[in-house]
Amino acid sequence: MARTKAIVAGLACLLLVSACGVPMQKIPVSTDPLGATVYADGKKTCASTPCSVSLDRKSDHLLTIVKDGYEQEEIVLHRQFKPDKAIRDGFISGMILGDGPEGVASRTAKEVDEQERSGEAYVLTPSIVTIKLTPKGTGI
Repeated sequence: MARTKAIVAGLACLLLVSACGVPMQKIPVSTDPLGATVYADGKKTCASTPCSVSLDRKSDHLLTIVKDGYEQEEIVLHRQFKPDKAIRDGFISGMILGDGPEGVASRTAKEVDEQERSGEAYVLTPSIVTIKLTPKGTGI
């Protein structure tokens, strides 16, 4: 009985920690040549590549890459639905708590819904940005 309570308490703590704040994802950005400035959704986020930008997973984002003497590049990062973790979390908590098949299914659906609303069920793609910058005036 004490073990079950400890497991339930541990799961509750994990749920509380994961529910705080907006889920973020670090996206490494590199350019050839190095030293470009990166803007995320119009805000300067990196003064010189290579670097990483931290973006919330609740929406798509536009990265703009600028370097004097080179064409400006824009990359759209799309959020992609990945419910695997939510399904696993709901299934495990339902099994640990001894729910029947309907309870496990209900917990799983609830977990997917919660992680979809929080943004936790999404990842941004591409997860790494590597750009070869085009010199201005080359017509390429």
